[in-house]
Amino acid sequence: MSDQPTITNRVTLLLVFMFFFSATIGITYIYYMNKVKQDAIVESQKSMLTGYKRSIAYSIRTISDLLGNQLKNTPPSEHQAQIQKAVKKLRYDSDGYYFVYNTKGINIAHPLHPEFINTNRLTHEDQNGHRYIADLAEAAKNGGGYTTYWFSKPDNKTPLPKLAYAQMIPGTDLWIATGIYIDTIDAEQNALTKKLESHVQKAIIIVSVGTTFVLFFLVVPASFYMINTIIQPWKQMERELRHAQKMEAIGIFAGGIAHDFNNILGAIISCSELALLDIKKSMSAHEDLRRILQAANRGKALVRKIKAFSTRNSTHVQLMRPSTVLQECMRLLESFIPATIDVSVRNRCDSALIYADPDQYLQILMNLCTNAVQAMDGKKGSLHIELAIREVGIAEAQHMKIAAYHYVALTVRDTGTGIPQHLIDQIYDPFYTTRKKVGGTGLGLSVISSIIKQNKGHISVDSTPDVGTSFTVLLPYAGKSEEVAPQPLNAIQVQGGTESILFVDDDKDLAYPVQKLFTHYGYNVSLFTNSQDALTAFKAAPENFDLLLTDQMMPHLTGTELIKEIHSVKPNMPTILYSGLEGSDLCAETPSEWEDLGVTKFFSKPFEPALLCEAVRQLLNESCSTDKEPHEYTSNTHN
Repeated sequence: MSDQPTITNRVTLLLVFMFFFSATIGITYIYYMNKVKQDAIVESQKSMLTGYKRSIAYSIRTISDLLGNQLKNTPPSEHQAQIQKAVKKLRYDSDGYYFVYNTKGINIAHPLHPEFINTNRLTHEDQNGHRYIADLAEAAKNGGGYTTYWFSKPDNKTPLPKLAYAQMIPGTDLWIATGIYIDTIDAEQNALTKKLESHVQKAIIIVSVGTTFVLFFLVVPASFYMINTIIQPWKQMERELRHAQKMEAIGIFAGGIAHDFNNILGAIISCSELALLDIKKSMSAHEDLRRILQAANRGKALVRKIKAFSTRNSTHVQLMRPSTVLQECMRLLESFIPATIDVSVRNRCDSALIYADPDQYLQILMNLCTNAVQAMDGKKGSLHIELAIREVGIAEAQHMKIAAYHYVALTVRDTGTGIPQHLIDQIYDPFYTTRKKVGGTGLGLSVISSIIKQNKGHISVDSTPDVGTSFTVLLPYAGKSEEVAPQPLNAIQVQGGTESILFVDDDKDLAYPVQKLFTHYGYNVSLFTNSQDALTAFKAAPENFDLLLTDQMMPHLTGTELIKEIHSVKPNMPTILYSGLEGSDLCAETPSEWEDLGVTKFFSKPFEPALLCEAVRQLLNESCSTDKEPHEYTSNTHN
């Protein structure tokens, strides 16, 4: 019994020690988690603001490029009307809109304040005396920039702080801007902060209680384990949050613009080709229409790149023609290269093929050409781009560490400042740049060097200071292309018919030229802009229709839903479906997926009218549901 107080004291001392130890761990953990929480909140807020800035800038760049291309073939006297029409319904987020000024501060277009139009607002000030129009104009002239000012929201007269970005419209003296109100950003940041605080508080309570019980068995090891398992997921979530916000905003905006613009281009292309059929080649309007069609096809290629960017998840190595990518690159660089630089392109292997990702090859071309233009720093000079097939011998291949083989050689040569010899070995290092003061990241050459190595190629450089620089990219030759370019309607014979086509599209601008196209070739076209009305008309007399042509994304019934309903009545009826959202979550991508949905043929918007006519004729010839004999119907092309 005499030992009882000693045991009690020891147990008490142990309990007190464990209590204070547990409390110390708890306090330390609470402090650390709160610090992590504050750091996470600060970083997420910075990332969110940066994401919004990049999203605004990207939207302006996209719209300015589209407007620049649109205004190229428009007389200057019609520029203002074209711009006002273009920005009237464009919106950025819920409260954002686009407005256009010239460099003198005169408003060209404002969707919400028509009283601003044709007034000089260069010296206009907000409630704090900030001449924000002058700041935006200056930023736009300097290549694009941001400013913050006070301005009222739509349907709200109270001025609020607003972040805006402005950039010049290529080829004009006009600049376009948009912005987002700071309270919108603050609201999202506050919501994110509350979520983080709530999660952290829950974690603190759970871990503190758990540590008190588990401490008697695991003590320090269990505490460290729990701390580590909680902190790591939060750090990972923070990284994913930053990336997801930026990419989602950019991707959604780019994809939406590309889809809407696809419908516009489809109408332009179809109407232009129809008009070419009816106009003699000797008439002056024939050349105008041909140039409209050419510009629309260039826009189609650009939209295809925007769509690829908005849905890109991985690289797609495939057989490709470098000459095709070179042509696309030169179109993209037209508005970027100063007039003081003489550009020459020599293509000595137009039909050569390589295995590569076309987007990555375009990235290589754009990076090398951009570096060459920057090396000439706006001064007079020349840029020479050449494609050729080159044989690499054994000795040269061993030196380059590649296989002895035939290669497609891309050479980009400029007459810029050149690269000093002692820096040649460093130019491919990540983050190495001589242009830090003007925003150089040092990642361009590093990234393309990695791409080239992944494709079993080689990049070399030859440079002389004050003379110029020449980069040569070698990628393995993969054969010769026998690709045939698609022919316009007025250059080929199109076989028509007298069958009945059920045509459904809710976009009236696109539906008009397609209906006129098939009517021109003798078909009986029943056009519906409401898919439910089309289904009702079909069920009333299914024997009156031989083929269904439909868009995918429509109200009431989508294209695939309409096809399913029609096949329940007439299973063998051929169907053609088109869409601008193929490969997205809203649309299938592969032929097998379309076949499972009952689609006989699928076309991506904007489609080639000649190919669509050929597909319709082919399906009708193969169909067993018609008793009508096809006949030859050839348009007079006036050639």
